[in-house]
Amino acid sequence: MLELIVISTLNGVLYGMLLFLMASGLTVIFSMLGVLNFAHASFYMLGAFFGFQISRWVGFWPALVIAPLLAGAIGAAVERYGLRRVHKNGHVAELLFTFGLAFAIEEIVQIIWGKSPVDFRVPPLLDFPAFTIFSTNYPAFKMFMLAVSIVIFIGL
Repeated sequence: MLELIVISTLNGVLYGMLLFLMASGLTVIFSMLGVLNFAHASFYMLGAFFGFQISRWVGFWPALVIAPLLAGAIGAAVERYGLRRVHKNGHVAELLFTFGLAFAIEEIVQIIWGKSPVDFRVPPLLDFPAFTIFSTNYPAFKMFMLAVSIVIFIGL
């Protein structure tokens, strides 16, 4: 029973940190631009699919750097050439623009990668148990995700 509590707590903290990354990005964009970006999660998804595709071409570690930069560059282009033009029409226009953009990104992802789940393997360097609690191994890749999230948390 203790094993279940510890593993569930670790998984809950990890999931909470991933939600923190989403929420902090939304907060930063809202505080800097004054726009409630309904497409924020779509850019997060786009970065994940970029990471998947780039990791198939050049490996996991380069993809870990390139994918967020690519998603951020697309987000910056959308802000520069889309949101700035819509901004003069008020908040309702911005909300409609970002809401429509979320649908457009979702459709583009489905056209390129399909609707079926993609098969993403854990990189060999992170494919080992970080530690064992009683008889359950906790994967190193989850600890890596937690560590990256904590570094970003401290950096903000």
